[in-house]
Amino acid sequence: MKELQLIYGFHSVEAALNNNSSGISRILFDSQRHDKRCTSLLRLAQNSQVKIEHVNCQVLDQLSHNANHQGVVAELNQSQTNKTTLTFKELLLAIKDKNNAIVLVLDGITDPHNLGAIIRSAECFGVDAVIIPKDNSANANNPTVVKVSSAATNYIPVITVNNLVTAINELQEHEFWVAGTSLGDKSVSLFEFKPPGRIAWVMGSEGDGIRRLVADNCDYLVSIPLYGNTESLNVSVATGVVLAYTKLCHTKK
Repeated sequence: MKELQLIYGFHSVEAALNNNSSGISRILFDSQRHDKRCTSLLRLAQNSQVKIEHVNCQVLDQLSHNANHQGVVAELNQSQTNKTTLTFKELLLAIKDKNNAIVLVLDGITDPHNLGAIIRSAECFGVDAVIIPKDNSANANNPTVVKVSSAATNYIPVITVNNLVTAINELQEHEFWVAGTSLGDKSVSLFEFKPPGRIAWVMGSEGDGIRRLVADNCDYLVSIPLYGNTESLNVSVATGVVLAYTKLCHTKK
């Protein structure tokens, strides 16, 4: 039996209703909540003609594994969630003629909150796909990831590959330049870097960064200059900075 694909929390469910209500199978509301925020979301769900159920809070706790669901849990329609499912080969074919394609490669992002925030930024800045490794990574279908991403996981392909280095090499074979974020001596400043039209950004974990073998296979190593006393940015914030800068550069071309 397949595990239910769920999102929870007011912001995530509202975003899913506004962006793709047909992707929601049903929404379960805490039967004891009658506040303004809950009433507003209930009205939106009714207007979207989504099936609604009022249940005991304990049911929501069980479905969300005691996460902060805020009294609302939405079950996603499996046929809809599969629309963003692409294989790596299919992705390369789909964007083979896109001059300003952006792909995000994540190396060792194991915190579901970080992965969710990164996917949200990726979707906001028009990234074509996020690539994660089979091992040493949070699962994109994790309810926490979906919630933190504001349901962006339903609109951007998140592709799992067996080997990141192999995936990077294939991207390079398909005319992508690969830039890894690193604080090493060989890194150039992001604001002096001119992102190529077809670029794959590699982001690493906060503790260890990108692995040496991954870094060795990048065409560029880039660092974000910092001007305060804090030594580093959260990886999701760093990703947002990198993607915003890339889109700015692409727009100016």
